[in-house]
Amino acid sequence: MNLLNKKVIGGTGVVLSMLLLSACGSEATPAASVDTSALQDKITVLEKKLNEQDIKSDEQAQKIAALEKKMAALDTAGATAGQGVNSQTSTSTGNNGSAGKGDGVLITFAQYKKLEVGMSVEEVINILGGEGEALSETENTVVYSYKGAAGDGSNAVIAFQGGKLLTKAQAGLK
Repeated sequence: MNLLNKKVIGGTGVVLSMLLLSACGSEATPAASVDTSALQDKITVLEKKLNEQDIKSDEQAQKIAALEKKMAALDTAGATAGQGVNSQTSTSTGNNGSAGKGDGVLITFAQYKKLEVGMSVEEVINILGGEGEALSETENTVVYSYKGAAGDGSNAVIAFQGGKLLTKAQAGLK
């Protein structure tokens, strides 16, 4: 009987050991390699994205440096002419108009249509007959407001930068 128990217990132990080894060997190894390869793929994708961001950052830094050089060149050229981009020259004596309270000039839609971006302050004043009321003034930019000739609340807003018409807008001009 002892011998039979030993054979049964021994046989059971061998079977259990084999099951355990086969379970560990057949399932753990492939799953680990699948997870590793999937993780490696994700790492590769993330590294690629990081490199693309570095390239974009470098390109942006180069563009910023080029623009800063252009600004410095313009500032130097403007300072030589007495109107630097970053200088503290007043636009009230510059070429953006007087930036005062205006001449009381009224504007019509026909006059407004004649205004083109890039025109000088003098060209605009010749078309409109005078300056409007200065709404805003910075180093190199002045924004003027003109009341509509109809007296119904219509108006136009005109902005100059560097002595040239930068933008225009109107509401209700006739």
